[in-house]
Amino acid sequence: MNSQTKNCQNCKQDFTIEPEDFVFYEKMKVPLPEKCPQCRLQLRMLYRNFKTLYKRTSSMSGKSIVSMYNQEVPFPVYDISEWWGDDWDPMVYGINIDWGQSFFEQFHSLFNKVPQISILNIQSENCEYSNMVTKSKNCYLVFGCVNNENCDYGHIVWHSKDSIDNLYIFKSESCYECIDCLNCNKLLYSQECEGCVESIGLFDCRGCLNCIGSVGLVNKSYYIFNKQVTKEEYQNFLKENQLYKESIIKKIFLEREKLRKILPQRAFFGSRNNNVSGNHIYNAHNVYYSFDVKGGEKSKFCFTVRSAIDTHDANFSTDLEECYQVLTCHGNKIMSCRNVHDSHDVYYSDNCHNCDNIFGCIGLRKKSYCIFNKQYSKEKYQELLPQLIQNMKKNNEWGAFFPKEISPFGYNESIVNEYIPLNREKAITQGFKWQDNIPSTSGQETIKLEDLLKNPLEYSNELIKEILACKNCHRNFKLISREIAFYKRLNLSLPHECFNCRHKNRMELRNPRVLFDAMCAKCNLNIKTSYKTEDQKIYKIYCEKCYQQEVY
Repeated sequence: MNSQTKNCQNCKQDFTIEPEDFVFYEKMKVPLPEKCPQCRLQLRMLYRNFKTLYKRTSSMSGKSIVSMYNQEVPFPVYDISEWWGDDWDPMVYGINIDWGQSFFEQFHSLFNKVPQISILNIQSENCEYSNMVTKSKNCYLVFGCVNNENCDYGHIVWHSKDSIDNLYIFKSESCYECIDCLNCNKLLYSQECEGCVESIGLFDCRGCLNCIGSVGLVNKSYYIFNKQVTKEEYQNFLKENQLYKESIIKKIFLEREKLRKILPQRAFFGSRNNNVSGNHIYNAHNVYYSFDVKGGEKSKFCFTVRSAIDTHDANFSTDLEECYQVLTCHGNKIMSCRNVHDSHDVYYSDNCHNCDNIFGCIGLRKKSYCIFNKQYSKEKYQELLPQLIQNMKKNNEWGAFFPKEISPFGYNESIVNEYIPLNREKAITQGFKWQDNIPSTSGQETIKLEDLLKNPLEYSNELIKEILACKNCHRNFKLISREIAFYKRLNLSLPHECFNCRHKNRMELRNPRVLFDAMCAKCNLNIKTSYKTEDQKIYKIYCEKCYQQEVY
């Protein structure tokens, strides 16, 4: 079967459907997509608000709560414990199928009635100020928080402990200001590292111990700026270059950047793969155009997924098999769903848990054979299902994700604005909503940053009483006791910027989730890389084979 070129119904750009894609769509019994992968990705991410939090009242108890939904949303919003409690039943909102109305119209009506949980919090403890949290404990302002303990200020922090201010770290402990690092311990200010311990300011290093400001090292100890030093020289460097001084961190970054410009740089970050494309892929086989995947096979267009098997078009999910067009899900045979966990054979549903064989449902737990939150017998469900699918096909709905009109979030509230940014005018022109009242405060600071104690050894827990102002956006922020102790223990400076600005800085250091044409700087092989065209003029980008030959 040959590839086919289609024109996206949304952006009007051509996109290609490859021969292996036809096999997947036939298996899932869905038509070929009418939108390009980027527009499909944009639409899914519109439904995920990560870190825009509001103070509002619970629709059940009236108490003040923290929520990802503002006070103006049309549906009820319950506190975490209230939503998971037994004092309400989502089945009472069930509706009959209206064969004269489109599926999405009926789903939208149901969506605006069923209570939503204020913060998505599953089997977690003391994580009320984090969102999208699963099996975690004592985490604060961590968004995309999976199997963590005592972590603060992070985005996609999975299976980690005692870490602060990180972006995309996995199975790591006591890390600070790290980006895309795996299996690391006591690693600071580092990026693209794996298995590194007690090191500072590394880039693309693996298995290193006691190294500073180095690039591309493998299984090395006591290196400073890629030069071997003695243990005594290493310790003297740390004594003479105290990390709480901003000038020292800038010095380390400056020297590291010089090294990056003269040393070979990998076109692709990942390991233990076979036949993959994208970036940040590990332990995978036949995974294409995917980013931030920690395992899987025969999958495509997966973005931030722990494991994807026979899955296309998935975002911010844990373990998936035979899934299509899903956002924040865990299970198998899930299609066009948001926030569906530990479930299988689920279609076009939202925020359902431990369910199977449900269609168009919202807020269900431990249910089977339901449509629009109404219970049916197994036989009746199986009779209605093909009729419902046929009706969706007639309305050109089957196989598509939910339309943007149903999303409860403005473009700037959702995670999409971090990965595919638009300004207010462009977002509204393209038919997206925009939230003009994102919560923040300014002008309430009680102390100036420059007046704070400069020596970390003198940091006091009294600092939690103070209100600070971000040096960048001037919005107010506060410290918590656990982070103060962390900075003191590691001899680090207090942050000069609010969490949102620190997160933005880290995001800007990552390569985009786009593949560009490039040529290996050594063998001239045509390759794909996430390094932008202009960055390819700055760094020497090597294909994986040439890079491995150079480094090992």
